[in-house]
Amino acid sequence: MKFHPFIFTVFIFSSAFAVDWQKVDELNGKSFYVDVANVKQQDEFVYYSELIDFEEAIYGALSRISTFKANCATMEQANISITSYTGQMGKYIVINEAKNDGTRFIEDSQSSTLKFACAHTK
Repeated sequence: MKFHPFIFTVFIFSSAFAVDWQKVDELNGKSFYVDVANVKQQDEFVYYSELIDFEEAIYGALSRISTFKANCATMEQANISITSYTGQMGKYIVINEAKNDGTRFIEDSQSSTLKFACAHTK
């Protein structure tokens, strides 16, 4: 059997960045998803990614992926990053990107994605 390093490398990197978007909610023309493959707990915080698909484009974006650092005990979360895309499900062209330090927490007990992530920590 001949070893193919390229195929092995592609497999390793594709596995490391695998996402599994699970639909959590629909509200006002928006569909909300959580990446269930990457919900992680570290100390008292839960880290997760949320994808929002927009029925109609908002400033050219049909979807947005945000990464959060959350405190499930207080139902507060801080945004770490936001990336907006021209296509749905985080596809096509990135049109806006922002990074945050994850220290500005806001109470968000009504967030369906926060509730879902807190209930599905690994």
